[in-house]
Amino acid sequence: MVKKDKAERRRTFKADMQAIKEEDIRKLQKTFSQFFGDEPGEMKTHSSKIRNKVYLFGFVVTVFFGVIMYLSKNVNFVGL
Repeated sequence: MVKKDKAERRRTFKADMQAIKEEDIRKLQKTFSQFFGDEPGEMKTHSSKIRNKVYLFGFVVTVFFGVIMYLSKNVNFVGL
């Protein structure tokens, strides 16, 4: 492989937006299939598992902050 200098690379580069979009779509589909699977049934089960984890995490965080707020209201800070 012959290394080109920056000026030569700049002259030979032509942005092909359609090719760039197709490459981005291909990468996005590959990433999506890694998380959710290739089969429609597999996608449903994985997406529902992820959704349930997000809901559980949100509930836990909400309860945690609720407890912190409750405890901080009942504590009297000296000098404030």
